[in-house]
Amino acid sequence: MTAVRKRLLEWIDGERDRRVELLRTLTRIDTCNPPGDTTAAAELVAGFLSAEGIGCRTEAPRPEMPNLVSSFSGRGNGRHLVLNGHLDVFPIGDRTAWSRDPLSGDVVDGRIHGRGTVDMNCGTTALLFAHAYLHRLRSELAGRVTLTVVSDEETGGRWGSGWLTEHCGEEVLGDCVLNAEPSGLGTIRFGEKSMLWLRFTIRTAGGHSAYPHAGTSANRLAVRLVRELETIESMAPAESETVARTLDRSEVRTAAEASLGAGAADVMRRVSVNVGTLRGGVAINMLPSECVLDVDFRLPVGISRADVKQEVTSIVERFPAVRFEELDTGDIEANWSDPEHEMVAHLARNAHAGPARVRPQPVVGLGGTDTRFWRARGVPAFVHGCSPAGMGAVDESVGIEEFHQVLRTHALAAFDYLQA
Repeated sequence: MTAVRKRLLEWIDGERDRRVELLRTLTRIDTCNPPGDTTAAAELVAGFLSAEGIGCRTEAPRPEMPNLVSSFSGRGNGRHLVLNGHLDVFPIGDRTAWSRDPLSGDVVDGRIHGRGTVDMNCGTTALLFAHAYLHRLRSELAGRVTLTVVSDEETGGRWGSGWLTEHCGEEVLGDCVLNAEPSGLGTIRFGEKSMLWLRFTIRTAGGHSAYPHAGTSANRLAVRLVRELETIESMAPAESETVARTLDRSEVRTAAEASLGAGAADVMRRVSVNVGTLRGGVAINMLPSECVLDVDFRLPVGISRADVKQEVTSIVERFPAVRFEELDTGDIEANWSDPEHEMVAHLARNAHAGPARVRPQPVVGLGGTDTRFWRARGVPAFVHGCSPAGMGAVDESVGIEEFHQVLRTHALAAFDYLQA
């Protein structure tokens, strides 16, 4: 072990309490999105960086949703590594359902409690410290490191990572991206499914419920439509040889199921169809004249948005009363980076050497992350973080040891990448 790597490990092992305190402080700040005001959290992050002697600047296309960018260079020319995390979190919902204040940051039974601890205050705090540790070692590192701490991730990223990659690409694109969204210690996301949101509007003449022979129920048509839309889940993806070879491995399937739940390995490779909302009818004794469905399609690698929309169009043609429109989620396809990229090896090796002794496997994520903005521009991007269990749920909490493991893995993998 080199003296430089030994110093890094000493900081990782010696600053545990300081990391926990920053994570708890961040959790106590309300950054729920909507409404998505992250100004106080951004001030906390900027203050942390300043205390470490690291500069940062703000990009805020919306004043209440600031994005922080912090960069430094090493001793010479080398690769450019980007670290990406976000500040906004899911809404709290019904506070009375929580066992404790959802903004408490309480430590109970080895876990930090509060909204956003899993998604993604844990990961963002880990990346902050990784950035700080690399900055302390900058004279020993080649290349460049950029930290992007953004807003608006939970509602699509248009004013966060989407804005930065579009308007500040020269500074923030880099050669490789590390992200610490919740993924499960046993996985490394090398790709993710695409989101396609469609709104279906069904209009009929309606009528009285006692006279179904004289009218048509929009809600009943909606039931038939949903059954037809669910047939899209049987579409076969055209996976590349690399993706298919990776996802076919038994250890990858096992890791996906362990981290993301039973059935995840199959869902990872097929379209999923979810009717998120259904609104129709005004009275129990009337045939509804209108029904509106918002449907979330998640597309795997190997199935394009155009392919699914063509299938939807074919289905809707059989329902003259139905019209559909696309809701704005951006137009990024299901995306992936090379699962055999060296960063995957760095992450896996350092995760296995940590206290958890886990060897993460490369998987395709079921949900979206900001890494899609980098992959869409050809930059390899990888996600490794804590368990997604409980994210967005009542009584959300993250394990402290898991948090330290995530930090350790990212800091060491980043160090190895910049040393290579």
